[in-house]
Amino acid sequence: MNAEVSQLGARSVTARAYGKINVFLSVGPQRADGYHDLVSVFQSLDLAETITLSPAAETAVTLTGPRADTTVPLDSRNLAVQAVAALSEAAETHIPVAIMIDKQVPVAGGMGGGSADAAAALVAYAELIGCDDAELLARIAAELGADVPFALTGGTAIGTGRGDELVPVAGSGTFHWVLATSVESLSTPEVYRTLDELRCETSAATDDTLHDPDDVVTALTAGDPHALAGVLHNDMTDAAIELLPGIADVMESGRQAGALAALVSGSGPTVGFLVADPTHALDLTVLLEATRGVRDVVRTTAPAGGAHLVIG
Repeated sequence: MNAEVSQLGARSVTARAYGKINVFLSVGPQRADGYHDLVSVFQSLDLAETITLSPAAETAVTLTGPRADTTVPLDSRNLAVQAVAALSEAAETHIPVAIMIDKQVPVAGGMGGGSADAAAALVAYAELIGCDDAELLARIAAELGADVPFALTGGTAIGTGRGDELVPVAGSGTFHWVLATSVESLSTPEVYRTLDELRCETSAATDDTLHDPDDVVTALTAGDPHALAGVLHNDMTDAAIELLPGIADVMESGRQAGALAALVSGSGPTVGFLVADPTHALDLTVLLEATRGVRDVVRTTAPAGGAHLVIG
């Protein structure tokens, strides 16, 4: 064990960050660098990823919790590992850590669980090494992935650029969601490619026009789920359904069961159903659990907070 690790002794640090849902997602044309310009409205969900870092002889990852999944990488591909490595290099403080991830956010569902891992790991490692440079954490978050900056800040925000240029939204009230994960998975790059292909096939110039989320922001500010239900939007829906047609059936099942609205979460395949209240959420959960193609059903609320330390 190196000298820096020895000085810290057995100290562990725990931090928490939350998953997200895109209540609005408008996708522009593909840029020369391969990315797409986005206009998105994020809300953090009360589904937390909890990261505990402990000084160790070498960096290693273990998973616990109901969403621990064998598809989550435990090596340098893991976003929590990348976050620790990036901050370690930037701060010139090389302390290897054991990383324990308590996973509560469904994996590969378009809900930002990996990004939450990265954000929580940044906050925990910064505390462990005594780094209080918020601007540095924000810069590293943007380098790690487009959703990591929002996982760091949480709440409600408009994202532009790749989704990482954030403007907070002063929403009000609590929104109730029922999330249906899929027995199958989707690749985000593949969904984007399919979106581009569908747009080429239709040859409609307006298909890739970025739209303003004004109506969504108004509904969020008012805390009105019925108003929000009428303006939820995701440009990636058709592409996700093209790749996984069963998504459409799940969405229709929820609508028929009285959901206020159905929304593909991010690039899918998770479907989010906006509901009026907790009782409505419970009723819908029971129906969706028996729906073909649904792997798991999760009830949650929005918005939640940003990445933060867990004390005690």
